[in-house]
Amino acid sequence: MRKYLLGLVFALFAVCCIVVVSCKKDKNMVKATVVDTNDIAGGGCGYVLQLQDGTMLYPKYLPSNYQNDGEKVKVKYNTNGEGTVCRTYPLQNFLTTIEIVDIKKDLD
Repeated sequence: MRKYLLGLVFALFAVCCIVVVSCKKDKNMVKATVVDTNDIAGGGCGYVLQLQDGTMLYPKYLPSNYQNDGEKVKVKYNTNGEGTVCRTYPLQNFLTTIEIVDIKKDLD
């Protein structure tokens, strides 16, 4: 009986550690929605990220498995203040260019 109790306590401890570590991993990530503004060659801006406050960001590179219009993601990014003008979505708007550090699907 002691063996089973000790095993159960160890398993619960391991699960708690995994949960705490995974929660801290998302700490510096912000929620965003992927927006397809159409192909760059056709006059669009490609894929951009719209934050919850409405801010639009232009990623230098967005992995292909996240290039789905309307997809909810969590993203951690860096910016140096550079930007680009998007002429189609929204019209003539300046978008801050970002470099994605980490991105994952938002399952919340």
